[in-house]
Formats: sequence, C-alpha cells, structure tokens
Amino acid sequence: MKRLAAIMLAVSTALFCTSCDLVVKNNDEQYDYPVTVGNLVIEKAPANIAVMSENIADVIIACGYEGKLSARGENCTSEVLEVLPTIGTPDMIDVDKAGDMQVELILTDVRPLDETIQQLEEQGIKLLIIKPASDIESMQKLYNNVASAVVGAYTGRMQAMSVFDEVRAGLEQVKNGTADSNVVSTACYIYDLSDDECVVAYGNDFADKLFEFAGVTNIAAADDDGVIGIDTLLKSNPETIFCNTGVYEKLVGNKDLKSLQALTKGTVYELPEKYLQLQGRTCIMTADYIAAKNHAEYAQMQIWPDEFAEKQQEYKPPFEPKKDIFYEVGETYEPIKAIEERLIGLGYLSGTADETYSQDTAQAVSEFQAANNLAVTGIADYDTLKVLLSAKAVSKSSAVEVTVNPE
Repeated sequence: MKRLAAIMLAVSTALFCTSCDLVVKNNDEQYDYPVTVGNLVIEKAPANIAVMSENIADVIIACGYEGKLSARGENCTSEVLEVLPTIGTPDMIDVDKAGDMQVELILTDVRPLDETIQQLEEQGIKLLIIKPASDIESMQKLYNNVASAVVGAYTGRMQAMSVFDEVRAGLEQVKNGTADSNVVSTACYIYDLSDDECVVAYGNDFADKLFEFAGVTNIAAADDDGVIGIDTLLKSNPETIFCNTGVYEKLVGNKDLKSLQALTKGTVYELPEKYLQLQGRTCIMTADYIAAKNHAEYAQMQIWPDEFAEKQQEYKPPFEPKKDIFYEVGETYEPIKAIEERLIGLGYLSGTADETYSQDTAQAVSEFQAANNLAVTGIADYDTLKVLLSAKAVSKSSAVEVTVNPE
C-alpha cells in the first residue's frame, strides 16, 4: 500500500502543477525542451493543448499562439477561439472528451476537483494551473509561464518578453494620455451590491492597477478585503461608477443611494467583470475605456465592445419649482431635503440631507449658482431651482473652480 501511494504521489507531481514562477534549466542555452514550469516537466512540444482559463487564453492570443490550441473551456468566449471544440468548464473538465481528442496539456487558473485531477493523471494528460497576475511585475511572469508551456523555454521566453513590453507600453500610453489632466477623478468598480455593502475592486486587485493607469483614484484602494459598506460608498461619493452586469439595476433600486453623484450625473458604466481580469492586450482596452469615461480631454485609443454599456438614469425632478416660492437660511420645509439631496449628488454638499436650509446649504447653492452662470445669492429661487432640478445641471467636478461667499 505504501509503495502504491508513493507511485501515485510521483505521478501526481509529474502531471499536475500549480505554477507561480517559471523555472527553466540552463537559462543561457537556446533550447526549448524539456522545459520546467513550476514543478511540471514538459519533455517535448505538446501536440494538443487545451485552455480552460479566459485569462490564459487572452495571453495566448496576445502572444499569437492561438493556432497551437486544440480545445477550449466553455468560458473562453473570444471570437478567435470560437472554432475550437469545448471540453467543459474549468471546475468540470470533460476528461473523456479531452482523452478522445488526445489532449496532452491543459492550461487553467482554477484547480479542478481532486477526482478530475486523478482522471487526468490516468489519461496521461498534464495539468498546469497558472494563477492570474496581481500587478505588472507578476504579469511578466504570467507571460513567461504561459508562453514557455506552449512553445518551449527559449522561444516562449523571447516572445513573452516582446509581447509583455508591448502591453506595458500600451498601458503607459493610456497613463500618459491623462497626465495633463488637472482634475482628480474618483471612481470605483462594483462587482456586486447588497442592501448594506458592496463587493468592490480594491488595492490588491489587478483592477486597481488598471485604475492607476487610467489616471483615476479608486475610492476602495486602501480597503483590505474588497468589501465596503453603503455608508462608505455614500461618503466617498465617486464621480464615476463602473459595475458588473446587473449591478446598475441594484444601484438604482437602492433608495439609500439615490443621492450618489454618479447616478444623478449619469456616469455609471456597465463593464463585465471579466474585462477587469483579462491580462493580455485586452487590459489596454479596459484601461483606455476607464480613462475616457473619467477624463473629458482624453483621446480614446481603442474600439470598445458592445458589452461596455453606459447606464444613464433619466433624472426626474422631485417637485416643480414655482416663481413665487424660494428657500433661504433658517427655513425648514420638506422640499429643502430634495434640494440638498440634489446638491449632494452633484458634489456641492456633503453630509446627510434634511429639511433645514443651513449656512452649508446656502454655501452649496452659491457654488452651484456660480458654476451654472446664475446670480450668486445663496438663495434657492425659481431660476436656480429650474436649473438645479434638471438634467442640465453642471456638477462640481465638471465646473470651473470659483470661490464664493454668500451674504
């Protein structure tokens, strides 16, 4: 029994490996095989390769190696790979089908079930798990690992270096395109939303690095677990919100979030989460999109897919202004709360709206008036409310900075 266990362990080590760093023997020699990636030894060029990870597929396409693939996972949806047969999903690989197709190597970023791993071993199919990069430095290792597994040590390393340099240069080009902006733009990416918290892209997320290249301050960059409360989202009040498919409806449906300036300004953009994770050339397109939606002067570089959707909520005024009614400091009326909510959403006022017209409210109204070419009085009169309670209202982030002091 011990002998059998030892044999199984040896087989498992030979056929299954989780790769973090590339290990290549005799690094100075110009040869391709055998190549060692992590602890997995690939003796010769694999005749049939299957990719089960959309991220790895994106890197393979970036390197120009899609012709080396014989099969794909159902989640690998790039048009370039549509002609390839599928062999299940990352966590449910169709081992029998892979065996019938004589697949020799499977590349994935998700560890399948132990039962599946054992079945692959029995079929003699090598499994290489290559985790996504967390930053630009580990992204270079990702390229090396993928390319070396597909075409060998020397050829793969040379191509990986070349393509990685191109991708990094593309990201730097996006960053340089926002360098002249004097506006500090704030944003966040929401993966999912509940009644009291949001799952967001944070500092340890690759998506946060894309925000940096796009010249955008991620409000959740300092978060350590990717979950923030609704109160934190309201307090940060980002100018732009990017969200996963289906999250926009949750944002609009949460009455506690109706004062968010991104909702009132119509700067919420649906961006399927896979685009925040793909680390081939797709990441340049994603950074380009984020930059363009946060910097008015930024020149779009890429063609974006139809999946990138702008979500605008039609603004409906809470009440109709009347010429003989105005609001000023010291007054307490129900419509004042709606006025303050609108000012908060446009970025002129912070805190929580109530029904009392305070000095802070007057200051916010004055700033709004100045930014929207209205007489600066600090009083919410008919002319002011007609603009404030309309879709044409200019937000503070879009306005030329002025200093006002209401009398």
